[in-house]
Amino acid sequence: MRLPTENALELRQIEAFVSVATLRNFRAAANRLHITQPAVSLRLAALEEELGAKLLDRSGTEVTLTARGMQLLHTAEQLLATADMFKTQAAGAPAAHQVIRIGTTSTIVSAWLPRLFAEVKKDLPHHTLEMNIDTSPRLRALLLEGELDLAIIMGPTHAAGVRNVSLASYRTEWIASSRLRLPAKMSLPDLAAYPIITYARDSATYGSVEEAFRARGLWPVQLNSVNSSEALVCVAERGLAIGAVSAACLLGEMDSRKLRVIQTDVRLPAYEFFASYHMDSVGRVGMMVAEIAQRVCRESMSASKAGTRARKPPAA
Repeated sequence: MRLPTENALELRQIEAFVSVATLRNFRAAANRLHITQPAVSLRLAALEEELGAKLLDRSGTEVTLTARGMQLLHTAEQLLATADMFKTQAAGAPAAHQVIRIGTTSTIVSAWLPRLFAEVKKDLPHHTLEMNIDTSPRLRALLLEGELDLAIIMGPTHAAGVRNVSLASYRTEWIASSRLRLPAKMSLPDLAAYPIITYARDSATYGSVEEAFRARGLWPVQLNSVNSSEALVCVAERGLAIGAVSAACLLGEMDSRKLRVIQTDVRLPAYEFFASYHMDSVGRVGMMVAEIAQRVCRESMSASKAGTRARKPPAA
């Protein structure tokens, strides 16, 4: 291996190396770096030529690190972190507005997304947010393609270069309008007599609701779907259908005069939400927002529990 000439190495070449090495995909790395895939290849080729060593093995179906690449990856990550710290601490340097691309579900929108937005703007004032609201499967795909910096979704993302931060587990509740005057407890056959509404057809909740009715021999039922938690709750409030909704949507927001939780003999699954982000060279901002999301989520749940205790009537 020959020594590189002075000032020949560029941070953007090292950044390309770290991104491809952690994501194991040139296209995802290009999306993460906001450049074209050929540009990523050119930067890597220039870096390997300057170092006189191959860092990545492109011969297989998946990009892998060579022995020399594995040896240099940690040092490259440290170098980028140091460069980022240098820029942050540079006296008189103008603050650049960096875009953070966040994807999340409508469930989190209803639960605590506005508070997350406020906290991110407070902790990271020189960043702007680009929000994408969709289902967990679609957001996970966008994350893996490098189109998102952070995805707050149901379930972890098992892929190279992605880290998952556990947020909370939310049970699924049956809700109905108070105007329907339904009993506090209902059996599944009783529920089957009413129109049901839940999340989109490709959601885990839809599948759980369908399976519950099928297992009892009650299928088909009038199972409607919508990809918006707010729309789901609105339909249930108006008495047009009984809703199967994440308890996250009811955190301190449910008006008991309009909506009530119905207890049933079938317990729908609880689902855990995660903040998933890339561990590549541009993924530090995703990590910071994931940590903020974890804090906001926990504070929201604590506040909801405190509010529930405060609303309970005194014991006789």
